[in-house]
Amino acid sequence: MSEHPGLGAPRHWLLTAAQDLVDTQKVVQIDACATVEEACDALIEHNIQSVPLYDARSHSYVGMFDVHDLAAFILARRSTRPSSQPGTGSPLSRRVLEPAEPASNDLVGRISDLSHLNPFYSVVPETTVAQVAQVFAKGAHRVAVMQSDREIRGILSQARVVRFFFEHSDNATLAEHQLLDTSLDTLGLVTRDVVCVSPDTPVLKALSLLESHRVSSLPLVDNEQRLVGSLSLSDVKHLARNRRLTRASCRELVQAARYVQGLREGQDKAAIFSARPQATLRYVLAKLIATGAHRIWISEAVSSVTSSTPETTPASNRRASVSSASSQTVPVDLARYAGEFGDRVCGVVSLTDILRLLVDSAPSPRADPDYNYASMD
Repeated sequence: MSEHPGLGAPRHWLLTAAQDLVDTQKVVQIDACATVEEACDALIEHNIQSVPLYDARSHSYVGMFDVHDLAAFILARRSTRPSSQPGTGSPLSRRVLEPAEPASNDLVGRISDLSHLNPFYSVVPETTVAQVAQVFAKGAHRVAVMQSDREIRGILSQARVVRFFFEHSDNATLAEHQLLDTSLDTLGLVTRDVVCVSPDTPVLKALSLLESHRVSSLPLVDNEQRLVGSLSLSDVKHLARNRRLTRASCRELVQAARYVQGLREGQDKAAIFSARPQATLRYVLAKLIATGAHRIWISEAVSSVTSSTPETTPASNRRASVSSASSQTVPVDLARYAGEFGDRVCGVVSLTDILRLLVDSAPSPRADPDYNYASMD
């Protein structure tokens, strides 16, 4: 890349306008007076994790409903016994069980942002990817790119930003290329404190863990911590239509969710994806983009012993390849990178972790010294 911006140098991906990443998107929204079941039907039908709520009376958006809100709603309902008196219980339970209007308990507008994890963030079309990425690096999963106060141009997600970076990595800086070819362990990306559950764990217990630890997925492991499955918030939305599953095990919920996904998409959705700590960031990005996942479990062979490995993988050691949804084909050493059935879970890497790394490693915008990456104005 040229050292002199403006002299033929490609524009850095972080300086792209948010509107450019959502221009071809069809926005899904629901009325704030819809039921929770109708909202979850929309999530399932469009294979999304959240949806903006529109209030037809005020002609404005009043919030964002996501699966964390559904989980909080179910837990609040279950935490209050039928004998409880009005005014008792937690503030969360009172909000759910004491509606302002009769028969409004199950209106999705009442439980929007119930979990306080993914509030409605909005930005103007000219907001840069750098500014949005700063918000994502702090844990937000999506922002609404507004056309006007009463119209959403598109929803920009963590996954879309990461895919945009990967698709344009040919124009990445030298430092970014070095990051891509560095192992997860060396980058310090692996979160080692992972909450695991058994496949036989009750669904309500798993929901409680998801909410209390503020995570979006739990690995299902056997008695020796070997990875056998995964429960994510995308599975939880199926509880709205089949509430019998709230009394089921994690195994049963995952099986029911995969069955519905298979019917809708015409393919088996049972695969579990994991990677080794020695895998490079480039390999993990390709896997995340190809599978549409928001995190990847990190696993180690039962007999493996932690050791220091070189930061990068020489081209001579790359013996296979993995294709992502972008045009790239990423050469890999499968024996060192890909997790295997029977591996023990030792960590997780999320899109939030990756975006935080990319933002922290971003070059200074020399073409505009007054530019503030952190500004949302």
